[in-house]
Amino acid sequence: MNMLVVVLSSQLLYYLLIAQTGVVGAFDSHLYDLYTLPIGGVTGSLFAAYWKHLEIKEELFFMFGTQIMISWFYPDYSLGLLLVLGFIVGYTTPLLLYGFREQSRKNLALGLALSYAVGTALYTYPFEERGGIAIVLPTVSMIALYFSTLPMKSQNKRISINWKMIGVMVVWIFADSALFETLSRSSEMDIWSHYTAVIIASHLLGVYLAFRYGKTLMRSSGVIIGLFTLSYGVYYAHQPILLAIVYPIIISYYNVLLFRELTQMGDVRSIGIAMVGVGWGASSIANLVALYHQLWIALAVLGTFAFIYPFYFRRTV
Repeated sequence: MNMLVVVLSSQLLYYLLIAQTGVVGAFDSHLYDLYTLPIGGVTGSLFAAYWKHLEIKEELFFMFGTQIMISWFYPDYSLGLLLVLGFIVGYTTPLLLYGFREQSRKNLALGLALSYAVGTALYTYPFEERGGIAIVLPTVSMIALYFSTLPMKSQNKRISINWKMIGVMVVWIFADSALFETLSRSSEMDIWSHYTAVIIASHLLGVYLAFRYGKTLMRSSGVIIGLFTLSYGVYYAHQPILLAIVYPIIISYYNVLLFRELTQMGDVRSIGIAMVGVGWGASSIANLVALYHQLWIALAVLGTFAFIYPFYFRRTV
């Protein structure tokens, strides 16, 4: 297996199981104990965007090593450690995605499939007991990175940023994160505890469909809107088994296309700037929407985008 696929998978798992759900769950979603995490993430992404990268592989080695050291304190993080944790995740993600730009869509799909399958299997593991996972994942990243081939430095050529594409990415991440965070706080619709095998199978199906039939992210917007609308409808209809089938499919489907767009942006600067909105802005706002039980906002955003798309976005796809 391509070792860079392992690096990508382990880091996506770290973000899902530790930075996104583990820390938030361990702190019971108390925002005053967590607010430095997204601040660090935004800062890290901006540093990655504007720093002059001479040895990307060495930078990633250093960041993964720091990630391991911080993980020894999990989940007893101070605001300062959360700031550093966010910075590491925010800084490494653009570099890793840039390094993945020459990989095939098959390798990208494989990396996402691994992360979703393992992440789903481990999702119900108690938040407070994920310390071992927090140490193992960056350790795996370091070992796999050693056997990986990465560009020595980033390109100096500046590439214009596709703000319209970033806007579409923000919409999908927001719609996904708002529903995910709502479900993770719902005892009635706790699909991960009851339908683990179904969710894993659905994730793999979504990855396959995106790999086999998916077009560009913009051209697939109609399909993504429909699947998100169906997911929200099934949620409001209180049909957990249907949600366990439909929702993972759309998550995997759009993420394969989204990550492909990110890896093809061409330079670290574009990816880093995109990650400010896609990786931190949209997900942080979605977390607030779920925390204050205002999921209707996500539906309103989806409805607005569905109305605008045929008249504006389709002209450019």
